[in-house]
Order: sequence, then C-alpha cells, then structure tokens
Amino acid sequence: MNQQGMFAEQTLLIRKINSMKIDLPSVSHALITRFLGVLLIFNATISISQGDHAEKPNIILIMTDDQSWDSLGFMGGNVHTPRLDQMAKDGLYLTDFNVTSTVCSPSRYSFLTGRFAGRCQGKKFLEEHPPGDQTQVENIGELEPDLWNLPKVLQKNGYKTGFVGKSHVIRHDWLAHGGKDAVIKSAEIQTYPKTADPRDPEVNSKMQANHQKWCDEIKKYGFDWADGVYGANLKELLNDSLNVHNLDWTVSKAFNFLEESKDEPFFLYFSTTLHHGPAPWANKFSLEADPRMTGEGFVEDGFDVMPSREDVLRRNRAAGFQDRAAYALWLDDGVGALLDKVRNLGLDENTLIIFVPDHGSYRTAKATLYDYGMRVPMLLKWTGKIKPGSEYNGLVSNIDVAPTILDICGIKPPEDYSMDGISFKPAVFGDKKPLRQVLFGELGHSRSVKTKNWKYIAVRYPEKVKKQLDAGKTFKGFEGEILERPYLTRNSHLGHGAAKHNPHYFTTDQLFDLKTDPEENENVFSKKPKIAERMKKELSDALSKFDDRPFGEFVK
Repeated sequence: MNQQGMFAEQTLLIRKINSMKIDLPSVSHALITRFLGVLLIFNATISISQGDHAEKPNIILIMTDDQSWDSLGFMGGNVHTPRLDQMAKDGLYLTDFNVTSTVCSPSRYSFLTGRFAGRCQGKKFLEEHPPGDQTQVENIGELEPDLWNLPKVLQKNGYKTGFVGKSHVIRHDWLAHGGKDAVIKSAEIQTYPKTADPRDPEVNSKMQANHQKWCDEIKKYGFDWADGVYGANLKELLNDSLNVHNLDWTVSKAFNFLEESKDEPFFLYFSTTLHHGPAPWANKFSLEADPRMTGEGFVEDGFDVMPSREDVLRRNRAAGFQDRAAYALWLDDGVGALLDKVRNLGLDENTLIIFVPDHGSYRTAKATLYDYGMRVPMLLKWTGKIKPGSEYNGLVSNIDVAPTILDICGIKPPEDYSMDGISFKPAVFGDKKPLRQVLFGELGHSRSVKTKNWKYIAVRYPEKVKKQLDAGKTFKGFEGEILERPYLTRNSHLGHGAAKHNPHYFTTDQLFDLKTDPEENENVFSKKPKIAERMKKELSDALSKFDDRPFGEFVK
C-alpha cells in the first residue's frame, strides 16, 4: 500500500474513534494491525527527525566589526535599528559578554577556536614571539592549519561549513604592509595601481583572481564553502574604488550558501566590514558608494537582496535621524535580510542565530582592556527554543563561543582539541547561575582580570623595552610627539587614539570598581590594597597557565 493509502486508512479509523460510533467488530484485524504499524513507523520517523533537529541545529554566527553600544538602538544608541532591537526582544541578550582581546585578528581567533589569542601557534605570531618571549597580542594572530578549530570539528561531524565576509585570521603574509603607501609583498597576490579602474577588464580579472585565492585559502581551515571573502579590511584591497563597504554583496553570498545548504545541517560564519573604517557614517564610503564595487572587483549586475540604499536613507530620515546615522540602519537591514531568509526557507525553528561584534570602539577603547572595548552585546535567537525577552547577566566571553556551539550541537570535542572557554549552554536555555567568576584579558603590553564588580589591568613591558625605559629613552608618538613610554600596541594609530581618550592608558597598575564606576574613570588601586592584591593574585593564576610566556613579576 502506498503512503497516501496508509494515511487514508488512518484518517478513517481516527474519524470513527472521534465520532464515538466505532464498531470494533467491523474494523478488520488487518486494518487495526496496519494502522498501528503505520503509526509506529510514523512516530519513529518523527522521533528520529526531531532527534536530528535537536542534535544538529543550524548555526549562523553574525560578527560585526568595531561596533559599540552607541550604534544599537536597544542599548540606547541614537540610531534606528528596528531589526536588532526586535532580535533582542525575540531572544536572549547576554548583558556582560566580553572579548578577551580588543582588535580584529586575536578576537576572531578566540571566537573560532575557544582559545586565548596568546596561545596562538600561527607562523606570523611565532615569528614575532618565539617561546620564552613576552607576547604582544594584537593583529598578528591567525588560525593554525594543523590545529582544531570550531568549523573543523563541525565539518568532521556532518556540518556543511560556510564563510562569508571579513577574514583577518589567515595568511597575514598576503596582506599589505607599510602604512599609507602599502603594497602587497606576496607574489601570490596580483597587484594593480591604487587608482586603477575596476571596470577595466584586465584590472578586474586580477581582482577576481585575488578574491578566488582568498576563498580557496580559507577553505583549508575548516570551511567547505567560501565566497564574498575580504582578506582583512577594505584598505587591504589597495584600490581607491574598492575602499567602500558593500553589505549587499556579502548578504547575497550568504543567501547563496543558505539556499545550497538548507537540506543539511550547516554552520555559517558571516562577518561584516561594518562598522570598521573607512568611516561608514561618511556615506561616500557606504550608502552613496557604487554598489557594484566589491571584494571581487566590479560586478556589473549588482545585487537585489536588501532594501535599496536610497530606501535606507529615506527610512532613516523618516525615523528622525541624520544621514550620518544611516549606516546603523543599513547594517540592521543586513541582519534582517538574513533573519527573513532563514524564515522563508522554513529553517527558523532549527537555526540558532548569534549576533555579536568582534570588539567595541566607543571612547576609543579599541586596543585597550577597558570595558568599552571588551564588553559587547551578544544576541541569540532560536525560534521555539530560546525564551523571548531573556537576559543573562553573568560573565561570558568569546573563548566560550566555540565550546557552547559544540555543546548545543551535541558534539564532543576531540581529545586533542585545546580550548580555554566553557560552555554557556545552560544560560542559553534560561539558567541564571554564574558560570565563571573571573575573566582574563590580553592586549599588547597589558593584561587584565575582570570579575562582576572589579577590573584590574597591569601594564608591563618586555625586558628589552624595560632596559630602554631604565636608560631614559623616549619614544615617538603617532603625531611626532615625544612619549615617556611606548604605546601598548605596534599600531601607533590605535595607540594614539587609545592613549588620548583613556587617561590611565600608560598606568602600570589600574583597579576599577565596575559597580560604581562602569566607565573606568577612577583608578582606585592605591585606595583598595586588599582588593588589589586579590586581583593581582587572580592575574598571576591566569598567567601561570601559559607555557613559557613571561609577564613582569607575575611570571618569570
């Protein structure tokens, strides 16, 4: 009997039972047997299907760049972001989510590995910091080709893994060096003048070839599928016309992945170039730019996956905001487009969608260990699984994301997979209990430990720099000024901005009462000696877990 016939017999019997007029003798033994058999098979099929659903949900990790609270409406930003505001209402908001390093590469490394960036074994990182050297964690961290990471483990366990958007976690040797007049120094990447026109077929062919190189390379790190890839920031494309944000391009690539992968469990890493520079609030670099200028050169047909850029500006004005704030609504539209695509594909009840910035930038706290750089919003939406309007106020971190995703997917990490993070799966489903008491942070020449109420930051220079300081050497600042101490980072532009806006930037020992001073304005290190000693002990304990990595008096 075919399936249609089976369901017809079930319907007949159910109708008889429901009408309470069933004449049991009139129902053949064969019919009852057949019905029960079909019912058992049907239930078993549903059970297996639900089991697969529960064990292998789809995961979409949306990561924005340099995004602080002031570009999100639900956090009080003076911007229009209705979709993200609604996402916060529809799901879970982690109010004290932190990244452990506050520039792009190390933060993304920790998201994708579950490890502190100071543990990186990448070629560039080890060239800069061989064992025994004090690390200066910043944009030299990269995924290791021979170590486990999140996409590799998901891939091994039946997931189709996809990558769209900004990388900055592989092949630093392919990226430009030399500042303003930078040039690509790798023979593997084709070059062209910065003023070259991407509409020129010869130039565009080189751009397309470079983009394909990046896509092919990222696949070596655990991704089955890669498209719409930026090697790093827009400036690394080394072309004036391509130095513009193109969210439409990356969203269209994400749509392609979702359509191709909808019938199997998938993981999509979707990383925007917004709100990194070039300043997206200057609309010449965003909403007023040519939408056909992409990371793969000039694309004649453009893209039709989001509201038009003119419509973004119109709706932003209608909401009462100036054009310079429209970039926030544009990004909001991109997130909304992905949410709608998942729903239209019928996948929303089996898809966990995570939204999080790679770090903050407000008050130029990027490249520091202050909360305006470390503390960023995380939103999680999973229709029917996560209670709408939920909040979790405990300490959570980017090193916790990989173990949490694996836990939710029912995947046990390989025994030789080294991770520092812990799973916050209980918090995802409503448990309010604190999961960690202390969180370690690292950036440049600084290290920190944070609890719910206190933050301690230590600035210690490696032996070479200490000797220079002891000898009275001064250092040159970004604008040519004389500094008594060097910036915490190699990047003098980032160091200049951070030092200018954070008065304790160079201070050796810093202690802040986060409960009474959440903006970390008053250093109470000398006023709270007992708490200071306790926090120094916490930092010493955290640093002792790093092999052969000295840091001042904490680790010799």
